Amino acid sequence: MSKFTMMKIAELAGVSNSTVSRVFRYPHLVRPETRERILQICRENRYVYNANAGDLARKNSSVVGLLIPMTKNYGFAEKILTIQKKALNNGFSLLVDTTNYNKDYEQQRLRRLLERQVAGLILIGFSFGQENYIKELIESGVPCVVLSEKLEDKNISYVGIDNFRAAYTITEYLISLKHRRIGLIIGRYSRVGRAKKRFDGYRAALEHYDIPYDPCLVEEREPSLMEGKAAMGMLMSLNEPPTAVFAASDWLAIGGLSALREKNISVPEDVSVAGFDDIDIAAYINPPLTTMRQPHYEMAVKATEVLVEMIQTGKKDITRYCLETDLIIRKSCTEYKITS
Repeated sequence: MSKFTMMKIAELAGVSNSTVSRVFRYPHLVRPETRERILQICRENRYVYNANAGDLARKNSSVVGLLIPMTKNYGFAEKILTIQKKALNNGFSLLVDTTNYNKDYEQQRLRRLLERQVAGLILIGFSFGQENYIKELIESGVPCVVLSEKLEDKNISYVGIDNFRAAYTITEYLISLKHRRIGLIIGRYSRVGRAKKRFDGYRAALEHYDIPYDPCLVEEREPSLMEGKAAMGMLMSLNEPPTAVFAASDWLAIGGLSALREKNISVPEDVSVAGFDDIDIAAYINPPLTTMRQPHYEMAVKATEVLVEMIQTGKKDITRYCLETDLIIRKSCTEYKITS
C-alpha cells in the first residue's frame, strides 16, 4: 500500500497528478466519471490518501475545527452536518469538539483544537469571559467565526441572529394575546451570551408594557426535554402559575408540553406555550408549536463560507452577518380570557 503512489494512480487513470489531488481535496471540482475512475483504482489497490502528508507538503492544514456546546441539540446537529458538507466541498475535513457549557473545559478544548493545527475555527457561541482569549487567537492569525450570536465586540467575526430582538418579539406576541403573567424556561443565561440576550429580550418586553418582572417565573435549565418537563412542572406548581410560557428552545417547550399533559392542563385553553428554533417536529406535535424560526442551515453555510475565504485569502477583515428570524404562529397560543 505504501509503494502505491498518487503518481501511479495518475498514470493508470490517464490524468495529471493535480487531478488526483483534487479528487481527495476538492472532489466537486472533478468530473464525476473521472473522479469515479480514480477512486476505483484506489479501491482496487487499497490506497488511502495521507491527508497529514499532504498538509505538510503544502505547509497548511486541510482541517477546520468546530466547537459546540453539545451534539444532541437539533439545531447544533443540523449546523454540524451543514458545516461538514460545506467544508468538504471546499477541501476541508471537520474536527468537532463539545464543551457542555463548561467555561474551563471550553478553553481546554479550544487549545486541543489548535494543537491539531486546524486551519480555522467556528464556534457556536462561547462562555462569558472568553472574549479576550478568542481575540488573542484572531490576533495570532487563527481565522475564527462565531455562529448563532450577534456580537457587540467589533473585533470578532460572526454569523448569527439578534437573539434579543427575537425573544422580545415572541414575548410581545404573548402580551398581545393579553397575557400578563408570562413564564420563561431558558438555557444557561448566566453562562452563555445568546441565552442572556434572550433573557434580556424577555425582560425588556415586559418592561415596555409595564408588566412587573417576577423571578419566580423564570427557570434556567439545560435545553433538553427532561429539563423542560421539570421546569414546566415547577412553574405550574406556583400559587399563581403563568398563563403563558415562553420556552427559549423548542426542546424545552416540547418537554414542557409533556408536563402539562400529565397535569391535565390544556394547551392553549389553560396555558399558552411558545418555543424557539422551529425544529422539524414543532409543526407535528399536538398542538403544533408557535415558535421563533432561526435559519440554522443558512447560518452554517454562511459561517463556513466566511471561514474558508479567510483561510484561502489570508484576509483578516472582520465579517459580521445578522440573519433574520421569523415568528411562526401555530395553535399552541391563544388569547387569555379572564374568568370570574
